[in-house]
Amino acid sequence: MIFDRTINVGGADVVLSCSLVEEDSGMGRIGSGALFSRTPATLVLRDLAVTPDLSPDTLTPFSPPDVPDPNNIILEAKVTSPEIPEAGQLLHADCNDQEVNCEISQYYPREAKQGSTEPAYFIVSLQIEGGGLSLTLVLQTQSVGMDQSDHPVLMQSKLELPLSQSGTLLTEVVFVVFSGSQSQSAPLGGVALLDCGFRQQARTPRQEVGLEWRLQHRGHGRKVLEMRAGQKELETGPEVHVERDGSSVDASQLLGQGNASLTLASLKVSDQGTYICTVSAGLFQAQQVVQLHVIQPPQVSFSEENLVLRDKLKLSCHCKNYYPLDVQIEWLSLSPSDTEPIVLSDQVSLSSHRQHSDGTFSLSSQLTLHSSIFPAGTTVTCRVTHTALDTPLSLSLTVEAPPDSYWMVLGFMVVTILFFYQVMK
Repeated sequence: MIFDRTINVGGADVVLSCSLVEEDSGMGRIGSGALFSRTPATLVLRDLAVTPDLSPDTLTPFSPPDVPDPNNIILEAKVTSPEIPEAGQLLHADCNDQEVNCEISQYYPREAKQGSTEPAYFIVSLQIEGGGLSLTLVLQTQSVGMDQSDHPVLMQSKLELPLSQSGTLLTEVVFVVFSGSQSQSAPLGGVALLDCGFRQQARTPRQEVGLEWRLQHRGHGRKVLEMRAGQKELETGPEVHVERDGSSVDASQLLGQGNASLTLASLKVSDQGTYICTVSAGLFQAQQVVQLHVIQPPQVSFSEENLVLRDKLKLSCHCKNYYPLDVQIEWLSLSPSDTEPIVLSDQVSLSSHRQHSDGTFSLSSQLTLHSSIFPAGTTVTCRVTHTALDTPLSLSLTVEAPPDSYWMVLGFMVVTILFFYQVMK
């Protein structure tokens, strides 16, 4: 979570409490259930752009420890180029009481030899709770100047890397993969745009960029789209492999703006799941994860157009072609003498769920009405709640009194007499 915000000449600093995640050296021991160990760490993001609504008076300067401690893990990351997109969300997170999940791991770039220490790299995962901004940062260590007092450079005890005079590990952000939304809902048959992008330090115009989108759902994974694009590919056309019809990425925006967002057209229920956006550029590769929820609101109808109650009647409320499965159906009644509707639980039954070929579901609820309990003028309501509905959907019918039998018989006799009169005439 964020526990401090600061401001300096170049911009604001954000201080995050994090965990350094490492493979547990004891994971092979009998009875050891943990695969990873976590060590408390601190991340200081330097020089973030300050939004106009933030006053310097509201930002407290970051103060390193008075006495450098080689056991503390404090990563001081310079953020100038590339910039962190939508960094204002990090500055506002603590004001909005939002937690920021921060995990740090050592990182080995592609084609780099594991064990090499100059420079060292770290990969940082930042996620704002509530499905907002998600960032994956690659940090590269910076050289530490020699102490003019000829004292040996202080080394971080766990990472065995040189520390600055203030006891921090100096790094800079060199690669960023981000998503402005960790979760998205889209209607069945509609179009979804899954947000993903990247930024890189000192990227050359002719550098090739690799992109892969994969879908994971219920233990199964499949490739959705793969693309390799560079200046050469722009002239001849990017190399694209589309596994899911109707999926696309704009190659020119990928190279020009770092926009790796995926468009999915004609959504099906089978498109729901966890999408993984993997961007590769130069030495670096990083991912973002976006959840896609496919939704379809129910179509609600009654089995009767009018509610004429003589003795007993069964009224059904049908909910058709909705997704996902969970739906709630409630019955309410409001008699002429009541001021508030009453929720009905007796004389109510539910059908089993029915699944259609397109993956959507249908369900019916039946209410048995007795004339002694539901007098004329009573309003009966079926209220349906579903995740695809912003507010519950309600349908109502009012109980009508049956026609008087005396006047029905009299009317029948009059019609009969008139008919015979015309025949005999």
